[in-house]
Amino acid sequence: MLFHPLMPTLAHCPITTVSLFRFPSPQQWWAFTQMGLKSLLNPLPHGLTFGKMMGCGRAGFGLLPDFSQYALIAQWKTEEEANHFFSSEKTKMYLERAKESYTMQLAPIQSHGLWDGQNPFAATPPTPSLGPIVVLTRASLRISQLLSFWRHVPSTYRAMQAAEGLIMAVGVGEVPVIQQATLSIWENAEAIRKFAYQSGFHKEVIKKTRQQHWYREELFARFSAIATAGTYLGKDPILAAVAHSLQ
Repeated sequence: MLFHPLMPTLAHCPITTVSLFRFPSPQQWWAFTQMGLKSLLNPLPHGLTFGKMMGCGRAGFGLLPDFSQYALIAQWKTEEEANHFFSSEKTKMYLERAKESYTMQLAPIQSHGLWDGQNPFAATPPTPSLGPIVVLTRASLRISQLLSFWRHVPSTYRAMQAAEGLIMAVGVGEVPVIQQATLSIWENAEAIRKFAYQSGFHKEVIKKTRQQHWYREELFARFSAIATAGTYLGKDPILAAVAHSLQ
């Protein structure tokens, strides 16, 4: 897997990778079983400190699963160990079944909250927020609040899609309905700030999450993109955004 560098890496520091894999119809049942078996993470790859194989929502943040698309979020001790995993024969065999894959190497700008009782991205020294920013939000939902949460998801997705500076967004999840995450890429920090603090709908949703206690556990993290490899829906979203900003 050939990575296109976007900024210098921090030598010998932990690195986060986020991958999206898309599969043609004949391979979708196989891909579903591989996610269930956590095949890419079993046995545990050398240097991996945190990893999740996840499904994706249909039509963005949809409640129904998209059986053509899967995600891998991983934290590595070093960039070298991450690169070894993505160049391994096991990973190559997995990618041979996919019609498209896209991987981002990331360094955290900030991360707070918990995922399975830990913050896997907090140990890395924060990096400057240069260029496009990747945002990860993850929540484990309270059963009593599922209806209230999912009632607001379609409107949240529409508001995000209309937001200035959004490059792309996709919903991912460990367990259908109750353990959900969103992955979004923004042109810069200002675009995120405007959506978070100037969008009336978004502010109202955040208010309800606090008032109604939607989450048993939640995590919010922002990352700078260090390098990218592959394509998603026919292009490299981050490289395309960088090229557009230079025009």
